[in-house]
Amino acid sequence: MKISFLINNIYGIGGTNRTVINLAEALAVRHDVEIVSVFRRAASPKFAISPRITVRALVDLRPGSADRGAAGSKEPSEVVPRQEEFYAQYSRFTDERIIRDLRRTDADVVVGTRPSLNLFVAAHTRDGALRVAQEHMTHLAIPPAVRAEMARVYPRLDAITTVTEADARSFQENTPIPGVPVVGIPNSVPRPVVQPSDCTHKIVVSAGRMHRIKRYDLLIRAFAELAGEFPDWQLRIYGDGGEAGKLRALVTELDLNGRALLMGGFSPIESEWAKGSIAAVTSSAESFGMTLVEAMRCGLPVVSTDCPVGPREILRDGEDGFLVPNGEVEGIVRGLRRLMADEPLRRAMGEAALRNAARYDPAAVADRYMKLFEDAARRRAATVRGYRAPAGPRKAAAGTATVPPAGLGSTTVDVTADGAGRLHFRADGPAEGRQRRQFVLRHKPSDGTRRPDLPLPTSREQLDNGGTRYTATLGPEALEELGDGRWQVTMRSPKSAPVHMKAGLRDTRALIDVREHVVGRPPSGRTTWNLPYAQPNGRLMLRTVLREEHAECTAIEIGEGAITVQGVLCGGRTVDPGALFVVSRRGQHSRNFAVPVQVLGRRSFRAEVPLRRVVDHRLERWEDWDWWLQPDPDDWRKTRVCHLLEDFPDVKGAYAYPSLPLVGDEDSEYSVSQPVRPVWVRPYCSASGAMAMNVVDR
Repeated sequence: MKISFLINNIYGIGGTNRTVINLAEALAVRHDVEIVSVFRRAASPKFAISPRITVRALVDLRPGSADRGAAGSKEPSEVVPRQEEFYAQYSRFTDERIIRDLRRTDADVVVGTRPSLNLFVAAHTRDGALRVAQEHMTHLAIPPAVRAEMARVYPRLDAITTVTEADARSFQENTPIPGVPVVGIPNSVPRPVVQPSDCTHKIVVSAGRMHRIKRYDLLIRAFAELAGEFPDWQLRIYGDGGEAGKLRALVTELDLNGRALLMGGFSPIESEWAKGSIAAVTSSAESFGMTLVEAMRCGLPVVSTDCPVGPREILRDGEDGFLVPNGEVEGIVRGLRRLMADEPLRRAMGEAALRNAARYDPAAVADRYMKLFEDAARRRAATVRGYRAPAGPRKAAAGTATVPPAGLGSTTVDVTADGAGRLHFRADGPAEGRQRRQFVLRHKPSDGTRRPDLPLPTSREQLDNGGTRYTATLGPEALEELGDGRWQVTMRSPKSAPVHMKAGLRDTRALIDVREHVVGRPPSGRTTWNLPYAQPNGRLMLRTVLREEHAECTAIEIGEGAITVQGVLCGGRTVDPGALFVVSRRGQHSRNFAVPVQVLGRRSFRAEVPLRRVVDHRLERWEDWDWWLQPDPDDWRKTRVCHLLEDFPDVKGAYAYPSLPLVGDEDSEYSVSQPVRPVWVRPYCSASGAMAMNVVDR
């Protein structure tokens, strides 16, 4: 059987893309599968797709493509209703491309994946193919005018699927399509490669786009009510979107800087779920609840708002999580408190979540789709003369459930950090042949001076699917050669150029405990750290740290007219009485101001930043002042204060601090504003991990 999925843009990121790929991969084990993307705006899909699935696009919108500005591209679509969300993307030109492809398709089943595309599938797919519509949106969230057009055109379909049983009932009640079955089949979520959470790290995790429907404001307010009761817990929210600025302001308003972290986008997300002990879903509405299932598959109990559809079909309240009233902070507080206060309960519910989420495995969901297709074929054969049902599945030999990548360019590398400072690399790549490939680290210098490449001893294992598994381990002793810097993770053979590898899972949860140990008992020797991360283009990098002496920032407090910094000193020296905290103006007009620190222990300190002196002696509208520690008042050597030792790379973004307004006491000869107007001071962590503050005269 050949199955074709028609999707808006498989080259982007989104929940529909992810679930369509999961289903396509499972079906492709025994069937021919293609994904037809209406639009193509990038060289390759953001999500990995195995080569056993054919991916093609109908309209190429990349720069330089002939499809950009083609005849008819400025004329409105005659198929997509104006009220449909993506109406502006479609035109008479795209109509013609889609209709031509559907009329010529050789697929036995064509599956549309959103209302606009389902209208094309219903009206224009060749008669010999089954027509199936997937509805990923909550039905009543679809505009009435679009639902009216669906009611007119959908009778030509053979089946309709929704992602919940509740939404299937809503569809049948509000837009009945006589003779066409509407079946609730959930989205699928693969079993993660990452080991499940043990529910010991005191982290609440939430993930999804930064949109008001996700109601992260409720989650942040709920966490604020619990912050004093559970001072060692942290909230991490992953995702991008337009609400990020408002949420960051709310974090500041509730004095949660450093406790509630906005982590930005992260893919693959499984490793971040596994770092947590509780997952939180606080949406006002969900069409399904993909992130909820992802969290459960990583062994997390979930506190979720009881949306009209979605979570109540996934969670078993009191068994693998808690359903709480929709839109209420108090309910979220109650659910979180019960789990935060009771580790045995978290563990038991996490184990139940792991078991119960297995029903969303792609193979199980694919079986339900195959039954849907077979039932549709029987109905078609009984009513349409001459219709021939598609052939059954091809035989699948043992071990062919996965297909090796066609080349190294589509291979991803998974990295796991352990508590002993080792990184373990694994990549399932194409057939080895005579290549003898190995992992090689290539230095990416910041000053133009490259260090020599570091080849890693690489083991190779031939897989049953014809591919090769490459593994390697990087020990802490290698940091002597790597030093302090950034490194590309590549693979190469003796006869080929290095290929910068794509990042897969980066399981760095062990570094959470390592940081806690370092902060609690700062070492008297060198500080080493080795963090894998992904560049914006998805390529895998390492950030290596090797320092004889290191001052790690552990907390920043911003109060009325004051900024206080706390930290620990790692290395051979100790923080002696009379030690100094020094701020240094960057640039050609350098200036230092020093204040005594409060010695909290042999290696820990606390200091109030000399803000007033900085403000009164500024020379430019915008100045940056770096932070240093001078541990010995009789030794001029200073150590840069940094925030480096985390399990994630974007410390600058996660620990975003508010600006503090101050009014100067003295006139500044070169100042732009008058002393009575405020100057804004904001501490920050640079991309390199160094702590500083900017002073802005507005």
